[in-house]
Amino acid sequence: MTDPGIRVRAADPGDADAIRDIWLACLREGAWEGIDEAEVRSQAEEVRHEPAETLVALVHGEIAGSITPRMNDLSVAAARRRRGVATSLVRASLDLVRSQGHPYLLLYVPGGGEPTRDTAARRFAEARGFTYRATLTQMRLDDLRAVPEPALPTGLVVRSFDPVRDDLARYVTMMNAAFADHATSASWDVAVVARSHARPDFDPTGIALVATADDPGRPVAFARTAVTRDDAGASLGEVRLIGVEPRFRGRGVGRALLRWSIARFRRLGLEGAELSAVAANDAALALYRSDGFRTVVAWPQWSLDVDGT
Repeated sequence: MTDPGIRVRAADPGDADAIRDIWLACLREGAWEGIDEAEVRSQAEEVRHEPAETLVALVHGEIAGSITPRMNDLSVAAARRRRGVATSLVRASLDLVRSQGHPYLLLYVPGGGEPTRDTAARRFAEARGFTYRATLTQMRLDDLRAVPEPALPTGLVVRSFDPVRDDLARYVTMMNAAFADHATSASWDVAVVARSHARPDFDPTGIALVATADDPGRPVAFARTAVTRDDAGASLGEVRLIGVEPRFRGRGVGRALLRWSIARFRRLGLEGAELSAVAANDAALALYRSDGFRTVVAWPQWSLDVDGT
């Protein structure tokens, strides 16, 4: 039954605390494997800075749930479940992802991997027409010292992102080319990336760009890193993204960017590293494992086509 008092709207910065509290409650219920409280709080701050990427559902004026497609997250407060809040958020988010040019909405569905488990999330996804797409695997590296220094193929150079010199449109075009054939669709537009780079905590030294030596202004591959802490207080480096344009794959560029990231974490004195990879991407998983990463947890991803509803 759908509560007639439900209203869905775009989030604003002032919603971040209420969204965080719902997320923390879901975490304590055991809904998110492999996520800790520090990461939840960090993601809530991302919503505060990028509220346009999130929708919230209000029941009689109070926030009852949220959906953030770029985080693959749909969360509803326990007291507001089974009243149509989640369904209302999914319907509204289809318009959001369609407007961004994405072919489907992608959500993390606990219990939706192999083997499947009987969870409320999986039953909800199946009833609304979602289908299993891929599994996102979280991995961790405990010994940064064991990873060799990066070495690029001849004719390629690596450097940090330069906010003054680098053409943001060219950078975004390269990112989209690198992920055009990814198992879970990912794309960016210049306005969204510009807002991210304008945040006070943006650190350009955490981005590595690879280019040809004769055209260093045109990147062909990139890595994006960040520094986080887990619930135990350990300082970790996070390899958020590694992307290589198709014509430069198979040359060791991805490995060089991974090792550039680890070398940066070593210089910062961090205690370990983490990253996430799609389980279907055998080449990437093999690369990470060969440099010492181990699997921590897996998150099943289910999709719903925006034009099939």
